[in-house]
Amino acid sequence: MRTLLLSVSFVVGAVSVVIPRETAAQRVEAYVSEDTVSVGDRFNLTLVALHGFDEIPSFPSLDSTLGDIIPVNLISAGTRQIDANLRIDSAVYEVTTFALDTAQLAPVTIGFRNDSVLVSTDPLMVFVASLVAQDADTIRAMAPPVDFSRPIWPFVLLGLVAVIIGILVWYLIRKKRQSEPDSLPPLELDDSPSPSAIALERLRALENTPLTTRSQVEAFYVELSDTLRTYIEHQLRIPALESTTQELVQRLIHPKIQHKVPSGIPQQLDQILSLSDLVKFADVTPSIPEGRQALEESLTVIKRVEAKFDQREASEKLIPTD
Repeated sequence: MRTLLLSVSFVVGAVSVVIPRETAAQRVEAYVSEDTVSVGDRFNLTLVALHGFDEIPSFPSLDSTLGDIIPVNLISAGTRQIDANLRIDSAVYEVTTFALDTAQLAPVTIGFRNDSVLVSTDPLMVFVASLVAQDADTIRAMAPPVDFSRPIWPFVLLGLVAVIIGILVWYLIRKKRQSEPDSLPPLELDDSPSPSAIALERLRALENTPLTTRSQVEAFYVELSDTLRTYIEHQLRIPALESTTQELVQRLIHPKIQHKVPSGIPQQLDQILSLSDLVKFADVTPSIPEGRQALEESLTVIKRVEAKFDQREASEKLIPTD
């Protein structure tokens, strides 16, 4: 098709030879690449301008109105010298139309000499093929909507989100429970000795224990540790016997337990129980004075905790009840 357009350009150039050189009259032509198109088809529009050598034609821009023809893109533009006085310029556009039956190309105006001279092409008609079948009597009714199967991925995604939220809630509840100190059920009242009385009796029994051999030292610290842990578990209602030394200390400084324990008690218990752990598990053998000092500090721990409990009980009795 471009070859045909170039041939047309050459014909225009040949015809222009008969035009006097001194006048160099302008002449413009328009050609389409298709005689018949469908609605929305793309085809080419070629504009050819014959003019004087020193003149520059002003072709339409892409936003120009060309009747029923709509410019889409500028494919190419070129120029060809005929002789010393004449020149041919051309521009090829990609165009389309949405007209029905026929599309009219309005006269296209091309300016020369800074648009002081305007020359227009002849109008063109392009046939637009019908999209309706030739044997159709009436317009067909709209087809019913297609029933697409409902996708299951949104339900799968919602299920996964629900599972993740459930796991997160379970984790937060479990973490909160772990951060709280475990508490034992309250003791039933009976005539048995108090936890402090039992602990003090066991500690006083250790006062006369010899600490000359390794087995005596180990038995001493095992009894000392068990006595303190048993007392703490029964009096403060926390699982001291099954806790490590560090776990027990952390429970004692927890806000829910801390107010029941005198200041400095967790640190004293940490020193006594850590020394007992070294004797039991690391084969450390403290001196006899260290053993006696650990026993005295154990007695002090129990007495201070008991004093704290007596003070709390006295304060509770002063609070009036309804």
